[in-house]
Amino acid sequence: MKSADIVRVTLEGVSKTYGSNTVLKDVGFTLEGGTVTGLVGENGAGKSTLIRTLSGAVEPTAGRVSIDGEPLPRSTGAVIEAGISVIYQELTDIPDMSLLENVLLGNLTSRVGVKRRSENLRRARAGLARVGLDGLDLDTPIRNLTIAQRQLAEIARCLIRDARVLILDEPTSSLPEHDVETLLRVVTDLRAQGIAVLYVTHHLDELFRISDRLVVLRDGEKVAEGPTSEWDERRLVRAMLAKDLEQAYPWREREVGDRVLQVEDLTAPGIRGVSLNAHAGEVVGLVGLAGAGRTETMRAIAGATPAEGGTITIDGSALRRRALRNALRAGVMYAPEDRKRDGLVLDGSIESNLVYGDYRTVSRWGILMPRALARKARDVATRYDVRMHSPGQAVGELSGGNQQKIVVARISERAPRVALFDDPTRGVDVGAKAGIYDEIFALAEAGAAVMVCSSDTDEVLAVADRVYVLVAGSVVAEIPRERFEREDILHLSAGGNARNGTPAP
Repeated sequence: MKSADIVRVTLEGVSKTYGSNTVLKDVGFTLEGGTVTGLVGENGAGKSTLIRTLSGAVEPTAGRVSIDGEPLPRSTGAVIEAGISVIYQELTDIPDMSLLENVLLGNLTSRVGVKRRSENLRRARAGLARVGLDGLDLDTPIRNLTIAQRQLAEIARCLIRDARVLILDEPTSSLPEHDVETLLRVVTDLRAQGIAVLYVTHHLDELFRISDRLVVLRDGEKVAEGPTSEWDERRLVRAMLAKDLEQAYPWREREVGDRVLQVEDLTAPGIRGVSLNAHAGEVVGLVGLAGAGRTETMRAIAGATPAEGGTITIDGSALRRRALRNALRAGVMYAPEDRKRDGLVLDGSIESNLVYGDYRTVSRWGILMPRALARKARDVATRYDVRMHSPGQAVGELSGGNQQKIVVARISERAPRVALFDDPTRGVDVGAKAGIYDEIFALAEAGAAVMVCSSDTDEVLAVADRVYVLVAGSVVAEIPRERFEREDILHLSAGGNARNGTPAP
């Protein structure tokens, strides 16, 4: 098989410009079979453009990319044929099709136009076995699998095509902790099989566990490269940001005021009988495994999902159920988990995304004022450190971290009474995380009641003053910061008995 060969991909002086904007500048490094290379950098450092260049989707303005000494083909299909495949952060499978059909997508074996089912089954099983999914029913609709299983199925699809180089773009950003371990184990196994892996992530701890070399991009340039054994986290962050970062989550003590949010026996799709509260100046965390009800609780409080029972009270006034508009009028603002699907209009401009739903400051007598809109966008971009070309730029062209800053800015600018943040730093770098939490803490200091959840339990414990633990759609414990014990909280999240904090009634 090709995957047994020692493959070598070389980048030499690769640059990419769009008009006067230089995205990549003179980047060079090598990927070799049987190694994992970690690629890191801030959002906007050029990682996505580099990935698209290696995939054949973007042609460099200058420089050369070669595979085994031959120039990289200039189309994505030809690049795949040459042995390079990309697993993107967002799934590219087709949910209504079966596991078998997805794994063999565009790559069925046939003879004189007739599919060879036995041969296709053999190939699919062989590919799935390489990623640990050989026990699954091939006729299962892929939408019924977990996110981790679907991601591994995409890797299997690449392996069936004789991929010798795999580029993994933020592969664990949507995975619960136990599935992260599975994926890292698969990557390690693929390295042992001779695959060259380019691993792109903001989770630095993963890089120290599985990578052999690290390449650091900053502002489109390679600023450092070397064996992973020569790095530590402090040095890596400094190379990424050109400064030290003492703490990714700069928690600070705040004065907690009166109760702002009171939720009693809330029932909605995915949750049942949830009761919790949050006070002015407080950051409250929701923790639990995937499917525990974190997102569902936030959506129900925000009115994004109609509640079926229970009450939600803001500053002593009960909200009517099934009324998103009432929640907004009461000052409840929600930053959804999937910013691209639910939090932003990707084709819309930066300035438009900043004011959606609240045009008071940029309109007069119901007429939008373009100059006021552009001025507001520039002001917000400066204060929230959003890297953009112009206010009219499509928000979908921004990096993930800058997109998330737009979501946070839109909420912060409206001075909410209750701010709900669902996985607010998903897919953003360590520097952007610190900036986002600075804004979240500033909201709390201004008197808002803030609620945060994340697929990363450690992140929630780092920022919260108090947490609620959810299991199967119900709150099972409430724990103040002074009693945070990571292992106890993970034990509770997995359905164990309360050993610390206050069990839920």
